[in-house]
Amino acid sequence: MGRLQAREGLNCHRREAGESNMKIIVPAIGSRGDVQPYIALCQGLQRARHQVTLATNPTLCSLVASYGVNVAPVGPPVDMGAAGAELWEQYGRFWMIGLIRTMQLGFRLVKQSYPDILELCQAADLVIATDTAAGPTEADKLGIPWFSATLQPPRVPIPTSATSLPVHQIWSVINRLVMSPTNNFRKSVGVLPFKGGLESMLSTHLTLVPVSPHVWPPDSRWASHNHMTGYWIAQSPEQWSPPEDLLAFLAKGERPIAVTLGAMALSGKHAREAAHITLEALRQTGVRAIVQGWPEALANMTWPDTIYRAGSMPHTWLFDQVSAVIHHGGFGTTASTLRAGTPGIVVPHIIDQHIWAQRVVELGVGQSIPRAKLTPANLAEAIARAMRDAQMRDKAAAIGQQIRAEPDGVQTAVTLIEQRA
Repeated sequence: MGRLQAREGLNCHRREAGESNMKIIVPAIGSRGDVQPYIALCQGLQRARHQVTLATNPTLCSLVASYGVNVAPVGPPVDMGAAGAELWEQYGRFWMIGLIRTMQLGFRLVKQSYPDILELCQAADLVIATDTAAGPTEADKLGIPWFSATLQPPRVPIPTSATSLPVHQIWSVINRLVMSPTNNFRKSVGVLPFKGGLESMLSTHLTLVPVSPHVWPPDSRWASHNHMTGYWIAQSPEQWSPPEDLLAFLAKGERPIAVTLGAMALSGKHAREAAHITLEALRQTGVRAIVQGWPEALANMTWPDTIYRAGSMPHTWLFDQVSAVIHHGGFGTTASTLRAGTPGIVVPHIIDQHIWAQRVVELGVGQSIPRAKLTPANLAEAIARAMRDAQMRDKAAAIGQQIRAEPDGVQTAVTLIEQRA
């Protein structure tokens, strides 16, 4: 705490001099879904006049920069989203093997990013660690304060009463996959190992959980340094506006549904299969749709004029235009669907996607079909139910209204960071 207190006087001096308050490094290694929420946090820190750098995979730097956030490439240029999709393609029917391989790849990237992150942290005042092992080791090596931001409430030391047995099973597996290699690496660079499970990798000064309390109620038993801030929603990328042909499509008829399966809809046999299943389900139901993903599969397929093929665009805008969303259960996509107040049809593939799919069902705001069980028939049935189930639609609309009425989660997080730093 002495280091934190010493910096308080420095920060006060900077504010009086009209300079940026703190130099903050935010390492976020992973797929787009692992990085996107931290873009919003960095935007908020920049608005508060802090000098913040998001350190991430070289493949994601252009995305981060498009939001006006300062970014630094770290580690090798591996597209974690595409690599994860390839691993799922290989081991999809044996999810445990796929999980192990994905976690091993992620840790290799964190380890390979260490020299770059360590260099970035040399002059930093604060490190904000994300849901990887990147950040705490570098900060501890240099004696720099660090806080945590985790996208998964079950990882907070005492799980909520809503946490089910499958959730505990998933985190038990991840605990075994993460702790041993992380502590071995920390020892190899001269840093003390973490003592305990995954919870020991979280800051004891401040841990931020960017989730709405209406979605995952905080547990009164949590330690006082754990704070649920509400969702972090990034401002739209600079210079972005919706395509004219998309606006024309929206104006032609009833609200469509959106289909977006993230990295799992990139390429490969399973992605092509999912594209065929989805298009057949859309044909059976006759609904209009905006489809993201499957660039390879859709390139060789014909589709009716009731389907619009979309590229990358802000989900905060897109989901406000649709009547339901078919998605993979990624953290950010789930958050945007809930915020929009539209029913979700979740098709989870791996790891935490199953957790968020389960929560959507528990809240009564959507349905879940595990990818291994997806068929045209059950997807068509889910689409039809999402359109006609008034109770589900009312619950989704209500929780969306509650989330939109909450205090800004990013500003809450920035205030907490400033208070604790």
